[in-house]
Amino acid sequence: MWNDWFFYSRGQRRAIILLLFALVLLICVLASGVIDNDRKEISVKTLAIADSLYEKVDNDRREWENSRKTYGKYKDKERRVIVKEAKHPSDSLCNRRNEWKTDFLKYPKQEKYSAGIIIDVNTADTSILKKIPGIGSVISRNIVNYRNRLGGFYDAQQLLEVKYVDSTLLKWFEVKSGVFRKISVNKASIDELRSHPYMDFYKAKAIVDFRRKRGPIKGMSQISMFSEFTEEDIDRLIHYFSFE
Repeated sequence: MWNDWFFYSRGQRRAIILLLFALVLLICVLASGVIDNDRKEISVKTLAIADSLYEKVDNDRREWENSRKTYGKYKDKERRVIVKEAKHPSDSLCNRRNEWKTDFLKYPKQEKYSAGIIIDVNTADTSILKKIPGIGSVISRNIVNYRNRLGGFYDAQQLLEVKYVDSTLLKWFEVKSGVFRKISVNKASIDELRSHPYMDFYKAKAIVDFRRKRGPIKGMSQISMFSEFTEEDIDRLIHYFSFE
């Protein structure tokens, strides 16, 4: 191979070298042109995407500014309406004070009893109960409602079973009239028996079952034999049971 190479004359070898150099140069030029074309396409695509993003941002910004202006107009209009309504005579502070004064005159301060007065716990209504210091609308209603469920109090100490009543209020009460409603043990249904505060379903069922199997109940001595009743139950219910 090298013999063949040296067979060429010096001028021929130079020509071949120049030809090879030109060929390499041409290849390099062509390769650089392809790379530039690819770069141009990429840059063009990138610029197009960037322009679309900028355009979207501009559109969003314009929409936001328009909506803010619209909302601002709405809020201004709403504010004007509120101010206008606030200036209406019926909503003015002066008229509200007058209304409060009217209500105060319509519902004057509750008169209270002085110390030493004793109230019958079984006959006092809510208007009388509210005259006792420490008793308002809530406690007075609680007392009356519980009294109706019981059928009357047999002892003033029973008031402690009423919600919100404490021992400091007992000095105002006494039992002047007895229990006004009793339960007919031999006639009342389970629901009627269990509705009493000192009864429950099991106590009522025991009474009804005994009546059905053995006949009428004659007295508390028979009920005291039921396992459902304690001595405390007997002591309390003897005031409310009737065996007629």
